[in-house]
Amino acid sequence: MEPVMDALRSAQLQRARIVELMDDDSLVVELTDGTRVRCDRLHTAEWPVVLETDDPVLVWLTDPEDGQSGVLLGRIGPGRRTGAGTECLTIEATKSLTLRVGDGSITIRDDGRILIRGRDLVSHAKRNNRIRGGSVTIN
Repeated sequence: MEPVMDALRSAQLQRARIVELMDDDSLVVELTDGTRVRCDRLHTAEWPVVLETDDPVLVWLTDPEDGQSGVLLGRIGPGRRTGAGTECLTIEATKSLTLRVGDGSITIRDDGRILIRGRDLVSHAKRNNRIRGGSVTIN
């Protein structure tokens, strides 16, 4: 237990800014003294925090003696909406994806079936409202 406590005593929290986002989900930050440190990300939420270069962050330096490794604890500043300002947003799942609000839901399954459930379904179109399929069953 003592080596773990020694490591925790020597660890430091520092402000930094992101200078590079790596393909392996790690990143490089620059500390206030100009030192660059490669960091792993700490994932604490189901939806990851959107990070960009120059974002201010809080970093835990796990070995301040060598100054080479750390863990990014989070971005500092106001929240940023995921997907805000993007032209296209893709959400992927391996088995199924369900959007649910109250009594309504849309489920997309890996076999290609899409299920729409609700108390009432309303469809509006300014132009064509087309229903196409190998066969169409109404009631």
